Amino acid sequence: METLLAIDGGGTKTEVLLATTSGKVLAKKVYDGTNLNSVGIEKAFGILETALMDFSGIALENGMTLAGIYFGLAGGVNGNHQELVYSYFKNKYFRDIPFSNAGDDLNSINVGVKNAPNGIAVIAGTGSNVMLKKDGFVLPNPQLSGWGYLFDNGASGFDFGRDAVLAAKAEYNGTGKPTLITQMLETKLKSSVFDSLEEIYQKGPRFVAGLAPIVFDAYRAGDRVAGEIILKQIMNVANMINTGHEIIGKENDAKVGLVGGIFAHEKTIFEPNLKKMISPKLSIEFPKESQIYGALMEAAKNAGVYANDEFLKNFNQTYGAPVLDTPASQKE
Repeated sequence: METLLAIDGGGTKTEVLLATTSGKVLAKKVYDGTNLNSVGIEKAFGILETALMDFSGIALENGMTLAGIYFGLAGGVNGNHQELVYSYFKNKYFRDIPFSNAGDDLNSINVGVKNAPNGIAVIAGTGSNVMLKKDGFVLPNPQLSGWGYLFDNGASGFDFGRDAVLAAKAEYNGTGKPTLITQMLETKLKSSVFDSLEEIYQKGPRFVAGLAPIVFDAYRAGDRVAGEIILKQIMNVANMINTGHEIIGKENDAKVGLVGGIFAHEKTIFEPNLKKMISPKLSIEFPKESQIYGALMEAAKNAGVYANDEFLKNFNQTYGAPVLDTPASQKE
């Protein structure tokens, strides 16, 4: 049986997946992060090689061969990273197997717009990014976002968490309005926001991003400040979408894929408001697939397989319950 191997490497976790050429998931596993910028080449390569040994063993035990492989890694196109990854793994492991690698943003736009010829993917995790597709080709990153959590403002978890702390600060020093956000933050932090600053700084951006749900909870409780924060971020997203639409051509119909947990959890807030702010030529979707599906699409392409609707259906039916059990020694 011919199979596909796909890897989605992020800062905190790396998902690896083995699937048939028809999209059925055979095995999957999560490893530590392989963001080449943050963990370094040596550590990232070590994790990737461990994953390859694990999954090569699964394939060998079941009489399978690899027909297409793709690595989509955070930081994978910075500097000479793309060339380093390709030359090392191609020469050592994949001499006779179609293989390619790039950044994890390609995974995101694949998930966001699938096979639509024109599309805009907005990705909101701890940070945010925007990717564009025109006439079937992914364009170079337009840098509408993706500058890092400190400098982006695109409805990321960090954006909402930071704005929550700013709202509490404004209430505390009298420059802002009273808000439920302050009380909710202090309940979570088990201290005043000011006294928790050292902890917030020490735990970093992912911790700040984890405060984002407080803004939405406060909004649902009728808090006006929370509503203002949400509206500001929705407007930021709409601005990026509209700018992206200009780049790919305002005359073109296009799919907008909103990728990431915040969008998925808060669809009922984002969808109706964004529709008022963007062109009717743009259709909004909230994809349910994880980033690994975008990597699997690239692995399929390397094998000469088109990831059509049937391929997607097979993936969704088997992703939650892979066809093969991962051997006990390789499970989480």
